[in-house]
Amino acid sequence: MKLMIVALVSLAALLGAAAGPASASTLTWDFFTLTGSPAAPGYSLGTTATTFTQDGQALGVASYTSSGCSGSSWCPGSGDLYAKTEGSSDEQGLGLTDDPYPHDEIGGPYAIYVDLSHAGPATDVMIGSAQGTSTDGEAWAVWGSNNGDSWTELGSGMGGDLVNFTGASLASYDQLIIGDPAGMPYTNSNDILLTGIITDSVPEPGTLALFGAGLLGLG
Repeated sequence: MKLMIVALVSLAALLGAAAGPASASTLTWDFFTLTGSPAAPGYSLGTTATTFTQDGQALGVASYTSSGCSGSSWCPGSGDLYAKTEGSSDEQGLGLTDDPYPHDEIGGPYAIYVDLSHAGPATDVMIGSAQGTSTDGEAWAVWGSNNGDSWTELGSGMGGDLVNFTGASLASYDQLIIGDPAGMPYTNSNDILLTGIITDSVPEPGTLALFGAGLLGLG
């Protein structure tokens, strides 16, 4: 009887651990808020790379470029990250100080790199300032990699001001690049913003400990 009670309690703990992350696993990384909701027009973060944290998760971002990379289509860049705002939601997010146009946004050959290895896979990537239409506007692309050397273009588009990319392929990669597409034409200047990312966060240490305790109890 005692063994049965122990087993039932352990099984409950096990099921609770398994169910816990699913109910509170989605995190929204709103870069306008994470950079302190800057006043217009914004400010340079004074660094080419930084890490944002919330709810025990960590998301790394960095300046990248497609120019002069050896053995890779993307490599670390020299432009500082820029927290930009111009009032509307599609003009609030992360850009770069070396935007060639210049609007302190993301303009080729420069891009923003995102490290998801400590935040879980992305489900959504929000891109702002993609002004214009699907046939006459500014273009964007999302690239994915798991090794930092081989990059796959997961999706691209043009126009739409504020775009929410939700491609199923996002979940397969722990590194992303938000920048220009490989072959899509665009008109006038082409610079965009990374406004936000939604992730399915990795289980917290406490959840893993509870899961392990359940397994030991069952044993």
